[in-house]
Amino acid sequence: MLVKGLHHVGVPVQNMDRAVAFYVGILGLTPCEKKPNWLFAGDHFSVHLMPSRPDLERVNPGRHFTLEVARLEDIADLLLTHGLRPYQLTVDQARRRDITSADQPLDFGIGTIFIEDPDCNTVEFLQRDRGITAEILGSAA
Repeated sequence: MLVKGLHHVGVPVQNMDRAVAFYVGILGLTPCEKKPNWLFAGDHFSVHLMPSRPDLERVNPGRHFTLEVARLEDIADLLLTHGLRPYQLTVDQARRRDITSADQPLDFGIGTIFIEDPDCNTVEFLQRDRGITAEILGSAA
């Protein structure tokens, strides 16, 4: 296979300071020293914050990127602590369940967590050995 894996994802943002506050201040991604709008998000993966015009369409259903986390409960707690509204979805996205407590079971739908960043980009959080990922990858997860 010629493709080695996902390198980075470009995320359109309308307010760089607000985006950095979310991705660096809340999620803990690390800015690249030479290019601070490139954020390191784990082994060989980056999020590229791209300035966007305010007049462009803000909602693009289905557009998202996924960050792998060690424990879904930890990310749910972090997001709730910052006053954010994480949620879970079914595969067809027809049903949504809001996460209102870090103690809430996180087994609804596909078993991942979603949140919208300050510019309405959807960020998904995945724990490799849970939910749909574990079902698809089985023991390879």
